[in-house]
Amino acid sequence: MLYKTIKGIRSSLEIVGRKGGYGVNTPVPSGQWHALRCDFAGNRFKVTFDGKPLFEVEDATITDAGMIGLWTKADSVTLFDDLTYGETK
Repeated sequence: MLYKTIKGIRSSLEIVGRKGGYGVNTPVPSGQWHALRCDFAGNRFKVTFDGKPLFEVEDATITDAGMIGLWTKADSVTLFDDLTYGETK
């Protein structure tokens, strides 16, 4: 699931081609590293997990550069490493 936060209010972004629901169900084996990626162009965001497409969202409300963040549920134990952002070459 992708979210946007505007003035402290978090809201989820609808998955393209689907109404409602909560994210996607994909297995995440524990005890190993995984690659989570979000590519965006214009108002389209494409999310992949370990190189496999998971879902896409669209949001035209954010038109300027901003910040990124990572969020996990309170009951998860998650480590993030090698976070990068910017244009791919």
